[in-house]
Amino acid sequence: MHERILSNRKSWALLAMVGFAAILTVFTGVVAAQDASTGTIRGTVCDKQGGRIVGANVSLKNAAMGWVHIAISRSEGEFVFHNVPPGKYEISAVHEKYSTGPWKALELNVGAELEMNFELAVEGKPETTYVTETPTVEIQPGVSDVIDRTAIDGLPLNGRRYTDLMLLTPGVTTDPRGLTAGSNGDLSYGGLRGFQTSYLVDGLDNNNTFFAQARGRYRAPFQFSEESIDEFRVVTNTFGAEQGRGNAVVNVVTRTGSNHTHGSLFYHLRDGRIAGVNAFVRKQYPDMQHQFGFTLGGPIRKEKLFYFVSFDQHIFHVPNVVQFLNGSSTLVPQPADYEATDQTLVFATAAQLNTIAGDF
Repeated sequence: MHERILSNRKSWALLAMVGFAAILTVFTGVVAAQDASTGTIRGTVCDKQGGRIVGANVSLKNAAMGWVHIAISRSEGEFVFHNVPPGKYEISAVHEKYSTGPWKALELNVGAELEMNFELAVEGKPETTYVTETPTVEIQPGVSDVIDRTAIDGLPLNGRRYTDLMLLTPGVTTDPRGLTAGSNGDLSYGGLRGFQTSYLVDGLDNNNTFFAQARGRYRAPFQFSEESIDEFRVVTNTFGAEQGRGNAVVNVVTRTGSNHTHGSLFYHLRDGRIAGVNAFVRKQYPDMQHQFGFTLGGPIRKEKLFYFVSFDQHIFHVPNVVQFLNGSSTLVPQPADYEATDQTLVFATAAQLNTIAGDF
């Protein structure tokens, strides 16, 4: 009897473990399908007469990292690659009874769905194999714009804060309530408060729940170096409820290494001594900014493990000038400005104000 009870307990424990593993597998699949930092490639494989080909091997190759993923066409000739990182790829289809399809180059952006259709000729017949590509569509229907690496590299940014490139998206403006002298502050879409914009970095939440805004906001020049961002998508309409807070969703993808070692160096100098005189202070001030850094990426183990390092520093020395309306840092009361009985009080006040004027 005792052995039978132990056996039953082991059976229940085994069933519980199997059930938990099944739930975990389903949950993991759901989470992966909702990953906003990746994309999807799907399509069909058919013959010249439009008949669907079952069991074709569709290969997706990333030349930079050296890996190849294979999908098998199903009962209706359809295939799909889920959770594909943004980047440049090559794709081809092959079946033992048909000619091998040519490799077709494609580029997948973050949060996008790309459709590729193959039309294979029967093996041995001198016919051309065709690959058709439909326009890229969004995984989530709505209004969105992609800011890719070309734009990040080529467009000037005052302060190197990549989120300022969101201003290229229609409907995005600077929220004046978060504007400071050193930052564009929060970015607003559709007239809503800037802190209602949600930020995702590599599929993970990057919002500061205490301040109800993006991490770093305008309290720091930037949180991520511009050099470390691969691309990002601004979704401003009809995004999933699990992603948004009612305004817009920014999906950011960071850069990674590849099979080839690569890097970059940059340096920017702004020196007030070689600039024009400020019209408000009427004096040349030695304000100076240095921005410099580097990136380096490559393989730790080719086609298996990669590294990417980014460094960015901003040295900012700009004087704050406090002066009076007469353009001077010294206030001298004039006899016409006060009564004789108030002379002592007026001069004492002017002397106190003069102590807080000047350059800081």
